[in-house]
Amino acid sequence: MPSQAGIGLKPRDYTIEEYTTTVCPHCFAERGRRSDEPDVFKDGLLVSHDGSIWLRRFCATHGETESLYEEDAEVWRSRFGWSTPTLGITPDRANNYAAFPHGYRNGLPASHGQHTCILLLNITDRCNYGCTTCYAAAKAPGTPLSLHDQPTIEEILHTVQTVIARENGKLGVLMLSGGEPTVRDDLTEVIEQLLELPITRIMLNTNGRRIARDDRFLEFLHDHRHQIEVYLQFDGFRPATYLALRDEDVAAEKQLALQRLNDAGIFTTLVATVAQGVNEDEVGDIVQLGLATPRCAGLAIQPMFGSGRAPSFDARSRVTPTGILRRLGAQTGEQVSWRDFIPLPCSHKDCCDISYLIRTADDTWKSLPQLIGKAELKRWIHLVSNTISFDTVSAPVAEMLKSGAIQRVFSEQLKVGTPTLMGDISLMCDCVSGLPELLGGIWSTVNKVKAARSQYGNQNGLSKPNDALEKAAERTFRITVKMFMDAHTFHESRLRQCCVHTGTFEADPRRYSFCWRWLFADALDKPESTIIPLEAVKVHTS
Repeated sequence: MPSQAGIGLKPRDYTIEEYTTTVCPHCFAERGRRSDEPDVFKDGLLVSHDGSIWLRRFCATHGETESLYEEDAEVWRSRFGWSTPTLGITPDRANNYAAFPHGYRNGLPASHGQHTCILLLNITDRCNYGCTTCYAAAKAPGTPLSLHDQPTIEEILHTVQTVIARENGKLGVLMLSGGEPTVRDDLTEVIEQLLELPITRIMLNTNGRRIARDDRFLEFLHDHRHQIEVYLQFDGFRPATYLALRDEDVAAEKQLALQRLNDAGIFTTLVATVAQGVNEDEVGDIVQLGLATPRCAGLAIQPMFGSGRAPSFDARSRVTPTGILRRLGAQTGEQVSWRDFIPLPCSHKDCCDISYLIRTADDTWKSLPQLIGKAELKRWIHLVSNTISFDTVSAPVAEMLKSGAIQRVFSEQLKVGTPTLMGDISLMCDCVSGLPELLGGIWSTVNKVKAARSQYGNQNGLSKPNDALEKAAERTFRITVKMFMDAHTFHESRLRQCCVHTGTFEADPRRYSFCWRWLFADALDKPESTIIPLEAVKVHTS
């Protein structure tokens, strides 16, 4: 007898794409944004309808609610199939095998899916801006300073050294952030001591005010330009953009800071916060500015998310990464389009989209996926992910895959201009017939430098950038698109494979996933704080 089950039931008006654990934004706010409150976490679904991806959750109090997860379902689906094996981790607490979410309150648990690609340290929560949009909810100028927001140099070094030990003796990227890190009067001393540690790349996350005004600080950055990259806040060109996001017109200050950095030979990545109805139409122009600025190494596009201090927004209508990728084509005359990007292979597919633009011998910018062929690039990644034999590819491709070049290039750990990254890009391009000739002579020089480094190691300064490598770097531009999670987009799987971690300042430091740190009020940089008078601590406020 035929089953009568389902007769009379209505079909859903959406298609289920993935299952997840998430939070109800209403319960979350009512419970003080704490991860340890009962019934904070809810069952959820990623679903598709109307050409977009939505996050749907089920709450006994507030029913079924839905928020926009990604604007463009077609672009979102193109992210599947690009993952590579991740590295194992050392948990922050021995034998932390606790299940989600409890394990994450003590830092990274044993089950976490990826090591620390980027360690972010909030070295102050003070700022010399009063931005309306600030995930860290930084304190404005003149706010009394506390020990809580000003870790000592010793505490900073202790946290970094602890993480280095847990990362098997070397840290990929250290990002100094805040607040505004340049308000620290001892910042140069902090950086000088950090440069003595085994760290591949140090990034200074800054609004650029001190760089625009302080010649001595700019000279310091110039002197250390091979080890430090500046991560410069740059949201657009219109005064209205900065009034909306930064609460003052700093458009001229941003362009001055970028010009000074370029003139000083300091590689800089522009960082654009993008908000609906504010500056989503300026992204293409920011790309063009970056391409026209020799020492601009790239652009990091970050759609606004709702953690910390942010203007109210419609959770069903917002800018998301796939929307940015779709807009890029129209805004750049198809010079850059969503087809030029792949998801960061080492991370969750929804965490970061990445591409490189390379300037060819005829001064045309083309993406690395386009130059290699996106299908061929995906085949290479599948070989890295799924086999230990490379018999199906040519000898040059096999050697390139065995070297780890593809994993290093499609990560965020190497600064544009470093010998390793430039050599790896050259190695990949050598595997495509006719491509070295299309790119021009500068990359042939890179090959010679790379070969010399292979033969002589670190002798004769070959481990450091030289003129050829820096010229090649000026013909290379990295673009990333990343939106951090808030209560409307929290997806457990993304958290579990997060590779951007925030370090705490305590005797036994923890690493929080960046999104966990700024989403949950009980995730703190320091467990306790004592207010002290502002005049008792020297702070650079220019």
